[in-house]
Amino acid sequence: MSFVDIINIVTASLLSVGGGAAIIFGLSSWLGKIWANRLMEAERAKHSKELEGLRIRWQHDSEKSLADIKTELDIYKEKHLKGHSDKLAIYRLAVDIVADLLGDLDITKLAATPPPDALQRWDKFNRGRIKAYGYLAMLAPQNVMDAFDALFDFLIMVAHGQKPYDWSTVRQLALNLLNAVRKDIAVDTNPIEYKGDL
Repeated sequence: MSFVDIINIVTASLLSVGGGAAIIFGLSSWLGKIWANRLMEAERAKHSKELEGLRIRWQHDSEKSLADIKTELDIYKEKHLKGHSDKLAIYRLAVDIVADLLGDLDITKLAATPPPDALQRWDKFNRGRIKAYGYLAMLAPQNVMDAFDALFDFLIMVAHGQKPYDWSTVRQLALNLLNAVRKDIAVDTNPIEYKGDL
């Protein structure tokens, strides 16, 4: 065997192994891409499924939380509106009682002699005062109760002769009560004032 024959055999062997290596490398590269794509798709599908599960769970939890909050808000709103409505009704009733009492007191004080039904008027005054106090005590804050007490303490002292009857003092005490009520029901925080001439 000659040197040329040896080179031809080695070259043929290398070419056959090299060509096979190229084919094996090409096939392994192609198979590696297919496997990588399949694995990637499997991971994507798994993550998509998990993500969709999380999204559904989050949406369900959010809707449940929102429904719970809406229910609580509706209950609070109904309770608050009912309380406010009850408070307005009680304040109206108390104002009616106060107005009747002040009217009776005016008639009694303006008369030169006590009216024949003075005892009945005092009884009506006292019962009305107690009713108004009870109504207010159910829902009114302390500042409204204090204004009510100041007005009626003065009126009782007048009725017992401990203080002189003075309409401007009675009016101011009544306005103080009304302003406390207005502030409580948030009609207007600016106090009302008497700007007349009496």
